Amino acid sequence: MALDLAAYDAVLKEDYEKDIVVLTNSRIKTSELFAKDEGPWEGRYVRYPLSIGRNQGVMFTSENGTLPDAGQQQYVETHIPMRYCHGRIQLSIQVMTHSRSSKGAFKRAMDMEMRGLIRDLANDNNRTVFGAGLGVLCAVDTPAGASTTTKNPGGVTGTTNATRWLQQSMTVHFVNPATGALRNGSAYQVIGAPNADGVTITFDRALDASIVTSDYIVRAAKLSTSQIQNTAYNQEAMGLLGLIDDGTYVSTLNNVSRVTYPIFKSFVLPSVGPLSADVIQRAIDVVDQIGEGTTEKMIAHHSVRRAYLTLTEADRRYMSADLMKPDAGTNAAKQREITFGGIEWIVDKDCVYGSLFGADKSYFTRFVEKEGEWADDDGTILLRLQDVDAYEARYRMFYNRACDRPATCWRLDGINANVVVVHIN
Repeated sequence: MALDLAAYDAVLKEDYEKDIVVLTNSRIKTSELFAKDEGPWEGRYVRYPLSIGRNQGVMFTSENGTLPDAGQQQYVETHIPMRYCHGRIQLSIQVMTHSRSSKGAFKRAMDMEMRGLIRDLANDNNRTVFGAGLGVLCAVDTPAGASTTTKNPGGVTGTTNATRWLQQSMTVHFVNPATGALRNGSAYQVIGAPNADGVTITFDRALDASIVTSDYIVRAAKLSTSQIQNTAYNQEAMGLLGLIDDGTYVSTLNNVSRVTYPIFKSFVLPSVGPLSADVIQRAIDVVDQIGEGTTEKMIAHHSVRRAYLTLTEADRRYMSADLMKPDAGTNAAKQREITFGGIEWIVDKDCVYGSLFGADKSYFTRFVEKEGEWADDDGTILLRLQDVDAYEARYRMFYNRACDRPATCWRLDGINANVVVVHIN
């Protein structure tokens, strides 16, 4: 009988050619808009005054006419709270021992976990760049047993791909949007990946009867979480949806009321519909008038960029040395820069659907207390766990984002764009 592979299997070796391949998308672009200010800042808030109004004690007068009453500049103090982001890893001594060299493993487990956590924290922080500080991942549409359909990704009205930021094994809880209180019971865990429809998600058990339509879905610290302070609700760093806003999402930004001080509003045009060059130029012109704003960057999701590219499609002239190989694409095909009047577009996977942001980044700041560090207050990064032969390490970032002059920035909402429903891990 001839020797076959089944019989010789115990002798054959396995040839592992590749390193560990990272399959998750961790491109982050918009975070770079915020210039770092290290302070030093201590305490609960970054505080400084803003000039919010003019001296109105000025006028033309007649000869010997009465002079106007003396006026003054108007000031308001801004309070920027620090936000605290943490991540943890745990490894057993056996994993650490078996993976300490290339002979036993592709990569040291400790190195992979530490690098991976930093990458994952950066990815989640990029999501918050487009939020309003509330930490809302999406909202409940129709709860049904252990499943629910969802809506309003990131707290923004809409039903397309509402589960875009829900991930398998994520721990979440439900918040009453009217009161900001947690719904009954402990937290839930996402079971499996979100449904391909982009709206259906399944949890580890049937949802409590107190959970209703429009409840917020937010991250929770543990499955046993039953108190609001153990969730990310209202604890995230401020993002563009709150900084570049007219009060729709954040009515009081860092202690400054946008009702009392309208100059702290951005120009927001809702329900744009079809995108046009005129509507973009209109926003650029308005912020030049009300805030002396110079639009330096425009930020959008890929779908809005495609809507923009269709504006010029009919006017393009495709020329090539070889007319047998015409090229109907643009720089966007290689994910390179496109512009409007020389203003660069930043395209980000986490950007709000149907919105286009215009930013004067000279007024953007990221106030940092801790840029990003492994906790080693007692002289060691690795902490021994009680009762088991294992260790953990903690990574932390203390910071928040601010815009001193929101009136220099603008936002277009409700842009018609064709969103491809995909789930990004």
